Amino acid sequence: MLYQPPTPAVMPGILPRLKDERAVMPFLLRIQTLAGLWGDHSQRFRFYLIFAYFCLLVVLPKVLFGYPDLEIAVRGTAELMFESNAFFGMLMFSFQRNNYERLVHQLQDLSRQVFDRRLPAELGHYLVTVNKRVDRSSKIYCCCHFSLATFFWFMPIYTTYSAYYASASNRSEPIEHVLHLEEELYWLRSRTSIVHYTIYAAIMWPTIYTLGFTGGTKLLTIFSNVRYCSAMLRLVALRIHHLDNVRREEADKELNKIIAMHQRVLNCVFLLETTFRWVFFVQFIQCTMIWCSLILYIAVTGFSSTVANVCVQIILITVETYGYCYFGTDLTTESFSVALAVYDSNWYAFPNPMRHKMRLLLQRAQKPVGITAGKFRFVSVAQFGKMLKTSYSVYVVLKEQF
Repeated sequence: MLYQPPTPAVMPGILPRLKDERAVMPFLLRIQTLAGLWGDHSQRFRFYLIFAYFCLLVVLPKVLFGYPDLEIAVRGTAELMFESNAFFGMLMFSFQRNNYERLVHQLQDLSRQVFDRRLPAELGHYLVTVNKRVDRSSKIYCCCHFSLATFFWFMPIYTTYSAYYASASNRSEPIEHVLHLEEELYWLRSRTSIVHYTIYAAIMWPTIYTLGFTGGTKLLTIFSNVRYCSAMLRLVALRIHHLDNVRREEADKELNKIIAMHQRVLNCVFLLETTFRWVFFVQFIQCTMIWCSLILYIAVTGFSSTVANVCVQIILITVETYGYCYFGTDLTTESFSVALAVYDSNWYAFPNPMRHKMRLLLQRAQKPVGITAGKFRFVSVAQFGKMLKTSYSVYVVLKEQF
């Protein structure tokens, strides 16, 4: 009932196949290695170089050079919050790298235990299915994220140069230069000079892809690790379901292994929560502020050539935040599945010492497990709904001021 057979491969021949079906997050770990967030500690400088590049090309121009009017200031501020959400989130993650490494190593150890020949093959099949789905989903997401970054960079250029070509015979009216990011890039006159705009667009090419790479790495890191913690809890429940099929003389030893596995998985969830609790806290606050700012921008300015990029930002931040809440809810649900598996087992047929151990396991599994935002609230779909209501209330108040 708990086991789901593997699904057919998606996009065969386009996405590279997973070489080792037993490997835990190999694609994500390669991406993190490129960013200096995994592997040799001496390569940590890579992420700090990326963060310095972000501050130099995005933060400082927005903070130091200001904006020409209020409408652009609203959009520029919302953009800064949107971009800072990914970079400062990953910066906080980099400070927790030791906890993260312990988390990944424990997940890898638990994965190797699952493929023990003495355990039911169903456990290994389930984990292989999870490995394939996570790997495939990560690669599909990277392709989509790359496409969105390309669209985000290309559309302003296309709109601006199309306007120049369309008005080649009539230059009496100034052409609006659609900027990728609302900022005065140091001393470039990108709003008025086509030459400076071309230089600005060339500089924005690596900048936009750096923003996309960092944001995508953050999302995949959180999604994948939460998904694996949920999968490990499901494997504990599967082992409990198979406990009835174990020979009586070995049942007590198997139950001890299940309890030890459950404790290790709970430790993984603790490391997960410790690593990302403040990342989620900042995510929720910035998400509310970004929603209000960007929707207010659309409401004040109406639909224009710059709205497309604004809509992309709203979509990205909404999908990302909802994804965190969805997987947080799934993690909590899987933690209760362990208690349900104990309750559904033939616990009454076991000796008293085993029943006592199963009672303790049941009591521990009934305690809610999940990830929190700054140790204040569980990250869940219900919390996402409350965020939407709060954001709308703030938006209504802000709209009355304009």
